[in-house]
Amino acid sequence: MAADVAAGRRPAVVVAAVGTTGTTAMDPVGPIVDVAREFGAWVHVDAAMAGAAMLLPEMRHLFDGVEGADSLGWNPHKWMGTILDCSLLYVRDVEHLIACMSTTPAYLGSAADADVVQYKDWGIPLGRRFRALKLWFHLRLEGAEAIRARLRRDLENARRFAAQVEAEPGWRVLAPVQLQTVCVRHEPEGLAGEALDEHTLLWANAVNAGGRAFVSPSTLDGRWMVRVSIGAEPTERADVEALWRLLRESVSGADPADPADLADPLTR
Repeated sequence: MAADVAAGRRPAVVVAAVGTTGTTAMDPVGPIVDVAREFGAWVHVDAAMAGAAMLLPEMRHLFDGVEGADSLGWNPHKWMGTILDCSLLYVRDVEHLIACMSTTPAYLGSAADADVVQYKDWGIPLGRRFRALKLWFHLRLEGAEAIRARLRRDLENARRFAAQVEAEPGWRVLAPVQLQTVCVRHEPEGLAGEALDEHTLLWANAVNAGGRAFVSPSTLDGRWMVRVSIGAEPTERADVEALWRLLRESVSGADPADPADLADPLTR
């Protein structure tokens, strides 16, 4: 940004990722806010999946400095479990939205304009569905404490799963387990490079083709790995244990579609 200013340009926005899709990595929001403020840049925090963790007091340290951001987006339809689609955008000063997107032709005026929030002036769509209703129902039916308990269950299951992977010869956990995503790879002795990539994709695709679990292959530092995301509402400890057995069977030549020694079918 200093170089941009020296060249006559004006820094506009910095986007901090809090819980990246691939590994749930966390950008340091506080220091980013400090630097961006020095240069007059807007700070947006992308917490699409990880935002649900802000409901847990013990996890708020991961978001230190978020109160200084100008906007924050997160999706309750992900880990929190609200029905699709439900994405939230928080803004520090809504007048910025209104200045950019307000439209006031005569035919859109009403006698209630002074008494209500006109959300048509906060975004691009002139009309929108009542998406907030599904979030209201979710909170009323389940309650905040029940949601927090489920999130804590997922965190504990992810940590236990990661510990089991670390303890198994030939398996590695590839990134810090910040939340409920565990990045793993099976690394047989003597297998590396493209051969290791082929092995990883082979067993991951076999697991997915079996229909009892779904894992998502992704890349990290230029090599394929597998993401295990533990966050669906019905997923319990027995399901995670069954998944771990399934992964080991898939790399040892067992048929991953064989239901033997599995708990209830993993369909999430």
